[in-house]
Amino acid sequence: MNTNLHPNHAECGRKSLNPFNFFSRRVWPGLVAAMLTVQLSPLAAALPASVEPLRTVAQVRNLTPKEAQGHLPVRLKATVTFWENELHSRFVQDDTAGIYIGQMTDLPELMPGQIVEVEGVTSPGEFAPIIIPKSVTVVGEGKLPAAKTVSVEGLLTGQEDSQLVELSGIVRSVTGSGDPRRYEVELTMAGERFTAFTRDLPVAQMEELVDSTVTVSGVASTLFNRQRQLLGFRILVPKQHDIIIKEPAPADPFKVPAQSVDSLLQFSLLGTFGHRVKVAGTVIYHEPGSALFIQDDKEGVYCQTRDRQSFKPGDRVEVLGFPAKGEYTPVLQDATCRKVGVGTPPAPAVLDVDEILSLSGTHNCRLIQLTGNLLERTERGRERFLVLEHGGFIFHAYLAQDIASGGGFPPMHLGSEVQVTGICLIERGANWRAGESWRANSFRMLLRSPDDVRVQKTPPWWVQFGVGRIIGILAVIILVAILRILYLHRHIDTHLKQQVK
Repeated sequence: MNTNLHPNHAECGRKSLNPFNFFSRRVWPGLVAAMLTVQLSPLAAALPASVEPLRTVAQVRNLTPKEAQGHLPVRLKATVTFWENELHSRFVQDDTAGIYIGQMTDLPELMPGQIVEVEGVTSPGEFAPIIIPKSVTVVGEGKLPAAKTVSVEGLLTGQEDSQLVELSGIVRSVTGSGDPRRYEVELTMAGERFTAFTRDLPVAQMEELVDSTVTVSGVASTLFNRQRQLLGFRILVPKQHDIIIKEPAPADPFKVPAQSVDSLLQFSLLGTFGHRVKVAGTVIYHEPGSALFIQDDKEGVYCQTRDRQSFKPGDRVEVLGFPAKGEYTPVLQDATCRKVGVGTPPAPAVLDVDEILSLSGTHNCRLIQLTGNLLERTERGRERFLVLEHGGFIFHAYLAQDIASGGGFPPMHLGSEVQVTGICLIERGANWRAGESWRANSFRMLLRSPDDVRVQKTPPWWVQFGVGRIIGILAVIILVAILRILYLHRHIDTHLKQQVK
């Protein structure tokens, strides 16, 4: 046999006859390929079938947070529904849905109605999926999509987040700030309070809009916490005519007849639920910008107000406010007040606990006076409290923050009998039932100043000194006596032993 082969062929022959070379060249690559196929097949299945950009807003919103975290490419065309970089509020909407546009360097200030092409990637956002833009290009002018009529219940699910919506409500207050001016219109709808942000109002003066029934169109912007949970919502109004007055407020609201405090929220077939009413009374307590308490000849009422004007106890006032249920009796929210006269502060009603907690409840939010034994004095934040006992019932009287910061209670010892004068605030409790025997759960007293606390009787000297101190001193005396007895006993015993010897 001829063995003079071509050198390459001879080399190939030698390698083909070597078992190791045969395994490394033929078998091993096949095994590696098979192993990689097995290992990578789940990963391949997990990858998207296509890397084509998402073309509609609905495709982005339908992603889970984990999917949106993958920064999937987005390229779509939509209409600007609201855009204010200063408010960090940028929204667009196409034929499928609306969505929030994240921050980008040098992002232009756009106008509602402009048609834009958005190119970017997905992000889970802090509440719902959003688009992080790489570019936003204006390609035309159009009109806003039709706003969807929604309910409060729908908005509170969060499903309408970033959508152009329409809803109706009663205006509670209007404030304006900034340059250019931006208005915050607070409304209520079905008992839910929310704010609409707008650049324009359908009235000449802000006050004219309060108590009007309006229809508002705008983008639903969700308020949320760090756990991606809904806290509330606000409406971002894009254009001038997106707040429409359906029922205007009275031209001069103070001309409406005043009603008595005890008639608030009583049954009436002719009532105008949700609108404000007028009451009149005498001021018994006032915290400017926060709270006003007034009372008439029957009852008192707590008025929540932002008015900064100052009222003094005894001033006669008229109050416009929106009645709402309180802890025990109605309150007036978003109240507006004006002084109509000056008088003397009413005398407090001197009561016992049973009269305060009785079913009538006529003393809630009224000025009362009560005597009790001082159990404790304490502070919580800037508020200062007295814990008192009257006839076996424990309650507390407190100074509000602003008042407490100006001075504390007069010197007094625990166990003193003190007289407190203040605003009665009844706490109903959970076990209400009809019938004359029912009593409220508890009450507290809001003091007007440190002068509302007067010491009537100080405790005996041994109470002032402190029972603990007395017990300690007695314990020391007894111990000394015992040691003295032991010493004398040992001394006598030693003396007797010496005599025996």
